[in-house]
Amino acid sequence: MMLSQGRFGRALRAAARLILPVALGLVLAACVEEPAPGPTPESTPTHAAPATATPLPTPTSTPEPELGLAGDIVLWHSWNGEDLKILRSMLDRLQSDHPDLYLDAVHVGPSEVRQRLLDAILAGNGPSLLLAPISRYPDLASEDLVQPLNGYMDLVQEADLLSSAWYGNTIASSLVALPAWVETVALYVNTDLIAPNEVPRTLDDLLVQANLSDTPLLGLYISPFHLGWGFPAYGAVMLDAGYRVVLDQQPGAEAWLTWLREANLSGGIWFSQDYAELQRAFRHGELPMIIDGSWTLDSFVPALGDSLRVLSIPDGPAGPARPFVNSESFFVIAGQSPRDTDASVMAALALIELAADSPHTTRGLPAAQRESEADSRAARELKALLEQTVPMHVGPGAKVIWDLAQIMFERALAGQEPPADLVARFALLANEQTSR
Repeated sequence: MMLSQGRFGRALRAAARLILPVALGLVLAACVEEPAPGPTPESTPTHAAPATATPLPTPTSTPEPELGLAGDIVLWHSWNGEDLKILRSMLDRLQSDHPDLYLDAVHVGPSEVRQRLLDAILAGNGPSLLLAPISRYPDLASEDLVQPLNGYMDLVQEADLLSSAWYGNTIASSLVALPAWVETVALYVNTDLIAPNEVPRTLDDLLVQANLSDTPLLGLYISPFHLGWGFPAYGAVMLDAGYRVVLDQQPGAEAWLTWLREANLSGGIWFSQDYAELQRAFRHGELPMIIDGSWTLDSFVPALGDSLRVLSIPDGPAGPARPFVNSESFFVIAGQSPRDTDASVMAALALIELAADSPHTTRGLPAAQRESEADSRAARELKALLEQTVPMHVGPGAKVIWDLAQIMFERALAGQEPPADLVARFALLANEQTSR
């Protein structure tokens, strides 16, 4: 569903009401010789609920004429294949609906993005938007290549985006990008091999079935993204509000690693670092269940057809499993005028709405929460599970934290060290190496 002309006009005027006071404040501050520094924003808890944006004041001036999208928008992306066809279709639709909008989509290889952005911004011809994984943010922010978007928070909430997705795009209390597609993991089930009512509903039941089985019932890839859901299932939170690892302060972390070790000793759960082999076994009917990502729909749906179901991961003793969510997001590039920034944000939000009515991509499911006629049953089931997700940390020290978490999971499965020691060492090293 496209944003109406009226909605664009209202949104642009709302954005202007936010930007103009800031601009006036900057002018006044320039008249002072030594302006006082602004307050340092507090970090936001990784797994908390999004804060509610402050309502905008009611305008008292004469309403302006309603405006549609217009001007030049240059979008950089790294998409290929079928995903690129979907993106081009969306861009064509947006261009058709807004004749005064001039869109130019430019393919840039992922390894080239940072340097080419630097060069383009310095030359005064940087793009309007960059479509890239939110995990690219630390690299982009280190060179001030993207703009914060806190002034548009109300528009993000109007877009009805998955809360964990846009919250995952909020780093240190700053909205840094607009999520368009999301990735997470869920339980895929081949109902030719196991009936839905026989699928374990709790981790305890799953372990009982696994211990009674001589052949694998469930495949699990060894990575933090595929295994991190177990911490909240056992009542553990990985990070505090300041991005400090606090797993060592919660017994649930040790309990989750203990469960993984016991599951690895059973005959019914297959842990592997051979991702392709796990997927092959599930597609070929050799594995009843697998916990895998939303990007596998294009592979699993054709292979299993109506036999494929997507269910929630079994609950833990503290509550539901809560998988991580990542996003493919629109970054608004630095160096634009306020008017051009408004247009870039509105173009990104329009594309996000178009994505909601488009087929899913290998980049994930649309972040805007609506059913689409293009959805398979498996896609609809996966969309229904997205509210259980929590944002994966992509802020300060993210790479260090996830690299160390990978080592912790591998050693837990090997069973050569007590889980409590693994958790304590992970927290100590992560906090030391990220200066927390």
